[in-house]
Amino acid sequence: MPAFDVLIKNGTIIDGTGRPGFRADVGVLGDRIAAVGDLRGPDVTAATVVDAAGKVVCPGFIDTHVHSDLMLLADPVHEAALRQGVTTEILGQDGLSYAPLSPENLRAYRRYLAGLNGNPDLPYTWSTVAEFRACFDRTVAVNTAYLVPHGAIRLEAVGFRDAPLVGEALERARRLLAQGLEEGAVGFSTGLSYYPCSWADTEELVELCGVVARYDRPYVVHLRTVFRGEPSDPVAEALEVGRRSGVKVHFSHFRTGPSTAGQVAQLMAPIDRAKAEGIDCTLETYPYPTGSSQGLMFLPPWAHDGGPDALLARLKDPEIRRRLAREIDYAYMGSARGTRGWHEIVFSYLPKNSDLVGLTFVEAATRRGKEVPDLLCDLLLEEEFRVGFWGLPPESAVWEQIDRDIMTLLSRPDYMVGSDAIWVGQQPHPRAYGCFARILGPLRRRYGVPLELLINRMTAVPAARFGLRDRGVLAPGKFADIAVFDPETITDTSTYENPRSLAVGVEWVLVNGRVALAGGRPAGVLAGRPVP
Repeated sequence: MPAFDVLIKNGTIIDGTGRPGFRADVGVLGDRIAAVGDLRGPDVTAATVVDAAGKVVCPGFIDTHVHSDLMLLADPVHEAALRQGVTTEILGQDGLSYAPLSPENLRAYRRYLAGLNGNPDLPYTWSTVAEFRACFDRTVAVNTAYLVPHGAIRLEAVGFRDAPLVGEALERARRLLAQGLEEGAVGFSTGLSYYPCSWADTEELVELCGVVARYDRPYVVHLRTVFRGEPSDPVAEALEVGRRSGVKVHFSHFRTGPSTAGQVAQLMAPIDRAKAEGIDCTLETYPYPTGSSQGLMFLPPWAHDGGPDALLARLKDPEIRRRLAREIDYAYMGSARGTRGWHEIVFSYLPKNSDLVGLTFVEAATRRGKEVPDLLCDLLLEEEFRVGFWGLPPESAVWEQIDRDIMTLLSRPDYMVGSDAIWVGQQPHPRAYGCFARILGPLRRRYGVPLELLINRMTAVPAARFGLRDRGVLAPGKFADIAVFDPETITDTSTYENPRSLAVGVEWVLVNGRVALAGGRPAGVLAGRPVP
């Protein structure tokens, strides 16, 4: 007599491979899928039966870019992700995470990154990648994979300084990176718009990625920010790293924006040339026209040297403040004027100055009787770096073109989906709460992209790229990470104005065979594991 822990019956199976959906039942035993097929009959029993008639049954979605490193531990039920069908998140993004780090560097980096990841009250007892990954073992609702972060490696090798990685410092960085990969990390990440990562030159990246290539893991790169005036082409730099080190290159949130809407061919031209040359490239995107980040990114390089204590001292010094204000205005507005300026950026996170949340930088500065650079310095000091922001969306015609661009990009087999979710803030970016549902719901229905293709980009493609064994495909023997949703009603409800509104349409989610979402409500089950 077949007996299952969970039986999902009468659904349309879209198995993640890209092939057409088919009618079948799914039987789950323990943490694995035991059977897929016709499981009807009086001799079939299950502790939990899910009637999925009219619903899609597919592998749980893999969020390839998310900033949940601390907030997932602080909010382990993670309803906003479950309500989108997400069962695995890849942490350690943009080089901005918390292992490997000594206790001293961990304290400093927590403070420095508070505008991005918060600084919740947690037992910060880890030092190594293995110890940090263990924090997510059956203590949170979703699986987690981890990228060794460039920032942590630099902190351990040379401190929070604008100093090259050479000699023994480089060797220490290589050892730490190799150790992290040995301890289960699925790749290496950098964020070349963020410090201390930004202090790296191309040679440093080539040296470190040589280690990553030996492990056959990807190099995940947030490109340098061009508004700071770096002379290099950031895409060309990433491809050069791939060419010289042999590493597999993965581009974070690579998409068109308000100033490049409709230019998909131009965007992808260097990538396609590199692929023809033999460089292994993949990419990810999220379905929104603007992004979000932390306020520290507007400060010039020298301001960050020495870490958070030195930075706070500079913000308190009147003479240095005047220099900072001048350079903030020049660095950002000097290149952004005429495209997107201070009046198109909105404060999202200010715990002590909540009256300014939701205002543009210009509106907030006017309210306080300040110029924008002076206000930024004030807030970074008062909030101890807990300053977040996002960009206002463009006019509807431009936004619609970007939506079309996103769906065109996802039609490519080298693309996948990453929300780039930032969970902190009174008014966070809506992508955290709506990314996957927005693609599978309104954008799919509007542009007619096959559901099988989109699910493939959210499941099997990222599982293969990041080496997530036995995940991303719904088949016997695979881990039972499963999402059940209504293809007609799935949609995002989060907006820039109301970003914490939860997605609808996903009704059941299993993580490692355990029901994490039942009837659209979190079950409170914490079955996530550090993977692979």
